[in-house]
Amino acid sequence: MGYCADGNGEVFLKDGINIKELKNKLDNLNSSIDYNIEDQVIMLEEYTFSWFEDRTYTFLNTLKPYIEEGIMEYRSIDADHHWRYIYNPVLNKWKEKIACTSYGYIVRKSKIKELVNKNIDQIIEDRF
Repeated sequence: MGYCADGNGEVFLKDGINIKELKNKLDNLNSSIDYNIEDQVIMLEEYTFSWFEDRTYTFLNTLKPYIEEGIMEYRSIDADHHWRYIYNPVLNKWKEKIACTSYGYIVRKSKIKELVNKNIDQIIEDRF
């Protein structure tokens, strides 16, 4: 199912990569992420009424062999959900982090369902 979301981020390229090869790979993806390569940095933007997590991961995973570090942050169009993907070069993978807090509690993703089941509906999103 698509989701209305806006995103932006940046990744830092490794030295000596084949930028033409990278551009070719990115251009052939079915992605709504726009990118601009300047020097050793790629600026990323996505404004879509049909965001799909699998397409985001496909795009970000295509970058992995070419980058040293990176981040992509998203927010829902109505600004009630915020999440980000951070590249971990040691593990060579992107990690999703979802930000949310409730009154006086820091809530981990694994606890959200438990809290909702207990009728704690005061969960609000942290704006990073």
